[in-house]
Amino acid sequence: MKKWKKVLAVLTATMALAIGGTCMAYAAEGEINVNGTGVVQADPDTADISLSIETTGKTSQAAQKENNKIAQAVTNAMTELGITKDNIVTTYTSVYPMYNYDDATGKRTITGYRSGTDLLVTTKDINNTGKYIDAALKAGATGTNGVSFSLSDQSAYYGQALQVAVKNAEKSAASIAQAYGKPLGAVKNVTETSRNAYYVENAKMSMAKEEAVADTAASDGGTSISYGKIQITANISVTYGF
Repeated sequence: MKKWKKVLAVLTATMALAIGGTCMAYAAEGEINVNGTGVVQADPDTADISLSIETTGKTSQAAQKENNKIAQAVTNAMTELGITKDNIVTTYTSVYPMYNYDDATGKRTITGYRSGTDLLVTTKDINNTGKYIDAALKAGATGTNGVSFSLSDQSAYYGQALQVAVKNAEKSAASIAQAYGKPLGAVKNVTETSRNAYYVENAKMSMAKEEAVADTAASDGGTSISYGKIQITANISVTYGF
């Protein structure tokens, strides 16, 4: 009798293990985790022109007064070309003393003052940014700190990039499932991991050095600016069943 009880106990335990094993296999359904990237390029529609003005004077007031005078002249030149005052912003201003150092005595004395102002001019007329630089230099601006281009609204292009990212993620997942000899299952989870937009190629001026800006502005040709595409990127992470 005891022998049959032992056999029955073993059979019961074996069946329990078999049933438990089947449940675990069913619960642990296969998953594929992949990343997808979508890239779209677009032409910029906005240009930010950075202009610099530097003046000197015997006093800080004199240097600042002259600087303000030129800044106003540059502003007037921009508005005459159609730039609204809201799109002309002062991004930096300073007044500081200039010194002369005497090696013999080890002392330094103030020889004058230098005043500096940076203006940021924003325009939608991106194909003619050179003419704004030329007009600013003619009005008294010392030079330019460069031109940057951007998109005022990236949403439509980013949506396109997301669609490309989804297709690329699905292609990767389908290839993995095929390698395992299984059909690709439904999407279980999608996460937007990152987005960004940057220049494919930075703006280029027709001159090699900033000192050449004034000479170029004075010539018949004027300043020439070229720009590249803006690249909008979308990244997603997708989980598929298989």
